[in-house]
Amino acid sequence: MTACALIFPLFSRSGWVATCQETGWVALLASWGVVALLAGIVLIGGYHLLARPQMERSTRLWRVGTSFSALIAALLLAVAAGRPAYLHAPSERQQHFILLVDQSESAHRQPAMRRDRIDALAKKLAVFAGEGAAVRTRVSLIDFATSVDVKLNRGSLSDGLALLQEDEVSDNLSFDGSDVAGALDAAKVLADQQRDDDVLFLVSDGNSTTAPLAKLASRFKGRLGPVFIASLDAGAASEGIISSYLPAKIRSGSEPTLRLVFDPGAAEAKDANEERWTVALKRDGAPVALENDRLDGGHALQALRIPMRFEGRGLQFASVDVKRGEQAFSERVFTLVDAPIRVLGLGATGFLNALPQDKFELEQRRAADLSRLDDFDIVVLGSMEAAQFQAGDLARLADAVKSRGLGLLLVNGPMEGSPEDPTVVQSYAHTALDPLLPVSPDPKYLMDDPPPRDTIVLVDTSGSMAGDGLAAARLAVADILDYLRPEDSLELITFGGLTTGRQMGDARGKQVIRNFASRFPTGDSSNVSRAFDRALAATGNYTSVFLITDGMVDPYDYAKAGLSFYYLQYGSGATPLNEEIAKAARQSQILQSGQGLSFKPDSYDPEERAEFFTPDLVRPRVVAPIDGISGGLATSGVAFTYAKADAIRALVSDGLEGEPVLAFHKADQLEKGNRGVFLSALDGAWTDSAAGRRTIETSLTQLVKWSNRNRYSFRLQDFGDEVAIRVSVVSEAADAPLPQTLSATLLLAGQSIGVPMTMVKGEQGVFEGRFALPIHETASEGEGAVNKGLLYLQEGGAGALEQPQAIPVTLPYAVPRAGNRSEASSYGVDLSGLQALADATGGTLDHLPNHSGQARQFSVPPKPVHRLLLLLATVFFGLSFLMRGSRL
Repeated sequence: MTACALIFPLFSRSGWVATCQETGWVALLASWGVVALLAGIVLIGGYHLLARPQMERSTRLWRVGTSFSALIAALLLAVAAGRPAYLHAPSERQQHFILLVDQSESAHRQPAMRRDRIDALAKKLAVFAGEGAAVRTRVSLIDFATSVDVKLNRGSLSDGLALLQEDEVSDNLSFDGSDVAGALDAAKVLADQQRDDDVLFLVSDGNSTTAPLAKLASRFKGRLGPVFIASLDAGAASEGIISSYLPAKIRSGSEPTLRLVFDPGAAEAKDANEERWTVALKRDGAPVALENDRLDGGHALQALRIPMRFEGRGLQFASVDVKRGEQAFSERVFTLVDAPIRVLGLGATGFLNALPQDKFELEQRRAADLSRLDDFDIVVLGSMEAAQFQAGDLARLADAVKSRGLGLLLVNGPMEGSPEDPTVVQSYAHTALDPLLPVSPDPKYLMDDPPPRDTIVLVDTSGSMAGDGLAAARLAVADILDYLRPEDSLELITFGGLTTGRQMGDARGKQVIRNFASRFPTGDSSNVSRAFDRALAATGNYTSVFLITDGMVDPYDYAKAGLSFYYLQYGSGATPLNEEIAKAARQSQILQSGQGLSFKPDSYDPEERAEFFTPDLVRPRVVAPIDGISGGLATSGVAFTYAKADAIRALVSDGLEGEPVLAFHKADQLEKGNRGVFLSALDGAWTDSAAGRRTIETSLTQLVKWSNRNRYSFRLQDFGDEVAIRVSVVSEAADAPLPQTLSATLLLAGQSIGVPMTMVKGEQGVFEGRFALPIHETASEGEGAVNKGLLYLQEGGAGALEQPQAIPVTLPYAVPRAGNRSEASSYGVDLSGLQALADATGGTLDHLPNHSGQARQFSVPPKPVHRLLLLLATVFFGLSFLMRGSRL
């Protein structure tokens, strides 16, 4: 029996609920002391009332009141001595489950384990609520990472558990860390909104970036009800685990936080002089200096937050190594560095100032300075002639265009010579840039590129052509072959009836024809009729027919043959037959360039040879419409040039004689970047108008392989010798269709590596795959080495981009990993911190308390009443001393 037990049952009968928790010898002695004091006061009080009847009545009542005041003070003091009493009124409040779910990066590293953990928790909570208690149970759900999102406030039990199992990440949360303190503060706010019985359930790995959990536990002690914790990644081996991560996407030049968590495992022996762990950090293989490269001593889980600065653009990585003696742990993490399109302008490039600064980052140089080419996406040469550059610089620029997809725009500027003389473009003839330009530096009129052409060559192999005649014929055939494109074809027919058959103008077809021409039969028949019949059977719409003969052949009615042809005459043209053939050739209407002509195969000059294949002159026209490039803009100069076969041309001026053109070359092979040429100057007429500025912006965007900077979201995972890649396609509009297929190709060190990508089941526009990392021959070479290249993504299906996107990548080399082929590393769990939080609030870690299945009331214990009791005891003792004249 204690003093608390003597007094507080009286309050329970009045509707209050009392909890006595007296413990220790202080409470026990105080209780027995009160009993003795009570007995003494009763005896003394009785003596004054009964044994001394002569005492005045008022005096006796005064002394009895004084005695009972001291008695009450003693009772209150005895109850408060062990802080034993808790008193509160019962209520019919609802039970309120507050679920706090960690959505940080580390909490998602074990997705299968996370899913099992959350499903198990949902089932336990349904049982924990009790049968028939669903209508009396309210559920709130809070998601948290670096910020907090209240997804449900006092919803139904079924809605809350369904939302918990969906485990959908809030759109406004960042993955860079975990603000456990903010989540607990939000839970406290929800709990204070109504007088419910609140119980908190925390789902987390305990890795907080705001403060250690031990400090949080002391901060929230007494402020919250019991916190029951389900730890993510619980039970996983943690010794020697190092883990780190960056945000999935960062901005170039920013300083995001690299988060490092390291668990050295349990200590085998305590040694005050034990060597400390050292931390080494690298960004894209290059060492990064740290202010403190040593971890604190001890074996507890440790977390570091290190500002990292990435420049450039594309997929990059950081590596973290933690070492002590012979022990070493390492991990690599990836991020996408987003940056504006970086433009290097050389020469007269003032028009580039009209570019929007949020999309383009501009650096302009007046001199021919091609340093730091790797820092740019596009190089613009404004009225810069080739002679202003060193030969090595142009070769380096050409190599950057071909190897890593650098965009190139050559702006000719105002004409300094005749309208047909594009001086700047012409200066690049026979330089390293010449083959890359979409126009020819040779100033000719703009031509429509002819469709695929079929060429037939009839060769007289009779005895009169033996020797020099057939030698001249072979030279003529070799010259004709030089004009053939891969899409063209040629068939070689001898008068004796032998033929090569139709051969395409690729390397293989040309070699077949050269081999055949090297062994022309001599002394063969001169059956020209059979040769022409064979040619007539093989002709098409765009056929050029060449006849090579010395005229010493059988008579033939060339005019009635119905075939237009060129006559390449060998030897004297004075014979009647030669004159007849030449006349028929001149009268014949050649389908491609006017009249048939007569030439000598051993003497005709280059200009004559070109006429065999020159198409008709045409005015410039739009070959392929390009959105955003406006026609009708005035220009300051005019020029004509050959546009190459694979060029895309767009008019930028209408109604003028000889309009200049904007020509692009869209790379159709992985090793070549896009390039363009504008054959005029870009003056104020462009930069002062919205249409002109939009055309400049669109023209530059045409040259960037990675033009859609916000199209993809990447997650890369390191497996040592492989990397897993997950690509989510982001649509510009909510209802926009997403591609059905995605093919990925890595271009590293001149090699093309296919990356098989499959769509993630149930997720539209999300694809994943794996690729092997390259291996260094020796370990020493691999130390700090990186691979720089391009990742090409080609979409397919509805909503797909037509052009592939080429994202720059910087990848590490493969390193051996011990164990199975699961994740190379895993986040540990801060079990000690979570346990401290659970203990401080009266909750548990990784298990719920036993429950009978009956509906129960959860209540937050009220503040103990010992302070109030001590105050009242002081008051009553004061009253007893103020009652003067009382002697007990």
